[in-house]
Amino acid sequence: MTAPSQALPAPWDGRIDLSSDDFFILALPLLASEPTLALAVARRGLAQAEGERDEAGAIRALTVLGHAHDALGQPERDAVLGQALARAERLGEPTLLVRAVINQMFVDIYRGQYAVALARGQASLGLAHVLRRDDLLNRLLNNLGTALSLIGEFEMAIKMYEERLRLLPAAGDEAKIQRARSVNNMAVAWLGVARAQAEDADPSIARRALSRARVLAEAACGRLLGEAQVSMRLSALDTVVEVLLERGEAAAAMDWAQRVEAISHDALQPGSVEWGSYHLPLCRVELALGEADMAAVLARLREIEALPGPKFRSGEMHAILNHCLSQALERVGDYGEALVYHHRWLEHQARAQSVLAREHATAVRHTLDSLRGETEEFITHDLRNPLGAALVQMQSVVVAELPEPVRDGVLRARLSVQRAFDTAESYLSIVRTRNLRRAELREIDLAELADDVGERLAPPAGASVRLERDIEWGMQVRGDRISLLMALTKLLRNALRYAPSGSVVTLGLQRDGQSARLSVADFGDGMPEAMRTRLLQRMPTGEPRRGRGLGLTMVARVAQLHDARLQVQAAEGQGTVVTLRFPLVDGEVGPA
Repeated sequence: MTAPSQALPAPWDGRIDLSSDDFFILALPLLASEPTLALAVARRGLAQAEGERDEAGAIRALTVLGHAHDALGQPERDAVLGQALARAERLGEPTLLVRAVINQMFVDIYRGQYAVALARGQASLGLAHVLRRDDLLNRLLNNLGTALSLIGEFEMAIKMYEERLRLLPAAGDEAKIQRARSVNNMAVAWLGVARAQAEDADPSIARRALSRARVLAEAACGRLLGEAQVSMRLSALDTVVEVLLERGEAAAAMDWAQRVEAISHDALQPGSVEWGSYHLPLCRVELALGEADMAAVLARLREIEALPGPKFRSGEMHAILNHCLSQALERVGDYGEALVYHHRWLEHQARAQSVLAREHATAVRHTLDSLRGETEEFITHDLRNPLGAALVQMQSVVVAELPEPVRDGVLRARLSVQRAFDTAESYLSIVRTRNLRRAELREIDLAELADDVGERLAPPAGASVRLERDIEWGMQVRGDRISLLMALTKLLRNALRYAPSGSVVTLGLQRDGQSARLSVADFGDGMPEAMRTRLLQRMPTGEPRRGRGLGLTMVARVAQLHDARLQVQAAEGQGTVVTLRFPLVDGEVGPA
């Protein structure tokens, strides 16, 4: 991207300082008042940074460039801000990364990917707190609140806005504007609460929420009347009109529209986006009152429909416009065209409900994945590792040299720690197998793997339980070596641990047609019918429990992943045989 040829005014006519966030502070007024100039400045800054191999400077220039494209309504915005995020992730500088995430959340929300935006923001929230940058944290909380509102989590959105308000300073013109914006967003969220409660047939809660929405919406609109950009005033007007019409107070809504028009008249030039942003809520109020000239209202709605740019051609504004056109056309007697616009509005509502359901489900899935990851980290680092260390220390104790009461206590404690450690191991094994995919499987020698496990777990000479191996060599299967090792280790270890003294445990692997039959057999007490039926459940219950912990859930998952058939033969008093039949790789067919 080359620097623009036109001369730039001071302080942009020389070398641009991209070394700090001061660049954003200087560029912000340009974005609001002269976005075309901001675009030229950002392009020159990017060319300069690329020439100097200044990656941080390039990211700052890309950020301003993306916002300039946004201010000008240009589609390049998404690609530019996406590039800024990718480069910030590679660079790893925390402040630039959080800023890039905030900007990408804005893009995600615009695209209707609310759950993606929410996941990005939640993942960066901790880093934003660590940085102690209230300006970034404020923007992040605002975007999180917006994403939560858009997926219907209004109470959580309100909490985000409330936290943002606590962080904002009480004094200063910019702080007052940002506080008013947060109050306005809270009003929208409370309106969502009211509508949700009304649908759930709880009118008392709905009324209280709607009253709260009115107080907040009017407070925000009042604060923004005299000290904000016209776009902010119009956004606040849109909210207060929405709330008051929901309450059936069209006259109060008209009063607010007139107040905003009086102070913003010079900025509401016909044909401008600002003109359309004012007249659309005004037309809604006039339709609700039913006192205006409907032909004139319809004419203004037609003008809004013809305005350039995406604001009134997509999204919620487009839906509101279609609804208003339908009402106005019906009032003037054009029922055929009114029906067309009404159908468009209904189609938007249906799509919006579909998006809401999809994004809410995705957000729930992201949340569950995050909780699962935190649980796995806790079990690995805060539970399994300390248990393993404690077990090593306990096993180093020479129990035979201890007095009998102490010896019994140490043995019981060792057994308890071992069981807790095994439970943690089993859980992590289940997690690993659950996350595996068939595409990750590779050809492995099942006989070699089974022999390795048998060698490692074989009891020493003179032990009370003996292991026998009956392994046929040369059988290849497609599998994941680690998960197969964990599954076979669990089966064999359980068999050896709970086999009665003087008995034999057998590890077998034989070719059976086009399958490899892997089995672990003991000749112990077996188990009752009720226990066998629950064996593959996550937490089998029944007596005797015999320390099975998470049962064979992980083994069953490994079997499923490898297209293997799991079979358990266990008659009470006759021992237990667990068999896994794996399909051999192509060409590995046994004798007929």
